Amino acid sequence: MAEEMIPIVVCSAFFWCIAYVTRVISDNRIKRELIKMKADSQTIDYLMLRSPAEGHEGSLKWGMVIVALGIAFAVIQLVGLDGDEPFTWGVLFIFGGGALLSHYALKSRMLSSAD
Repeated sequence: MAEEMIPIVVCSAFFWCIAYVTRVISDNRIKRELIKMKADSQTIDYLMLRSPAEGHEGSLKWGMVIVALGIAFAVIQLVGLDGDEPFTWGVLFIFGGGALLSHYALKSRMLSSAD
């Protein structure tokens, strides 16, 4: 089992590193352009501080999805399903989709209560 996980972890880490380096380069390019334009502090604060606020929402969404998929894997194990069965994939998609819909409902409720 551990031998099967090594390529998955290495590939995931490799693609995560590429995405992180791309984001750092992009953020630095934006900062450089703002300095060249001599933008006011309000504009810089809006553009640079907006990203962390959006990051928390994304973390909540993907945290809900990961927990739902973990529960789905536990259900699959308890029921005794095999990985080749279509019902196994159906359970994973139902739990993952349910988590995304739950996040949408939570976000909608938070936005409507803020108004």
